Amino acid sequence: MKTALCTIPIRIRSIQSALAMALVVFVQPTRGQGTITFDHATGFAGTTYSESGMQFRVIMPSPGRYDEIGVSGPISGPSNIPYNSTPYMGFTRFYSADDYIILSLSSGSAFGLNSVQLADPNSPSDTALSITFRGYKAGGLTVAETFTTPGGGADHLLTYQFAADFGSGLTSVDIIAPRWAMDNLVFTVPEPSSVVLAGLGLVVLRVRVVRKQRRA
Repeated sequence: MKTALCTIPIRIRSIQSALAMALVVFVQPTRGQGTITFDHATGFAGTTYSESGMQFRVIMPSPGRYDEIGVSGPISGPSNIPYNSTPYMGFTRFYSADDYIILSLSSGSAFGLNSVQLADPNSPSDTALSITFRGYKAGGLTVAETFTTPGGGADHLLTYQFAADFGSGLTSVDIIAPRWAMDNLVFTVPEPSSVVLAGLGLVVLRVRVVRKQRRA
């Protein structure tokens, strides 16, 4: 009996050590994914837009009249904006030469960007248009990527993939361009692995059982 009592604390310490190692080594976040589609915002116009926890805001460095972001409905026929089968967002600097858009999660959490559909809002587009995404990460690190839409009469949104350094850890992203059209922005957010959490729960329950046996 004495031997059994001596082994119980060792077992508890072993289980606690395993739990600590699991927390340090095995709890790696998975990536939850979302897509900003603008499908329920046809006709929106303003300086702040939110969807699926993501917020778009117009930043106005200079005083004066400000430019707005807006959501167009589906366009399937000749028009002066791109064709698209679903609603999409657009921005053009009409009044200020330095207005730009910043996007971030409303919760303030970090996120990643996977892909986006872009076009020149002036359609058909005669010249190429550069659209820069400048991302900010914790510790002052910045990353940047510029996508260039084609000219030559382009009139549809095209899909562009973000580089790996945009995949996680972003606190906010500036969209810098004189104008752009955007749809289907795919983003990711970290979330705990449900499988790992379930396993850790079983370990915790085992610790409690052993402790009760020790008290008995």
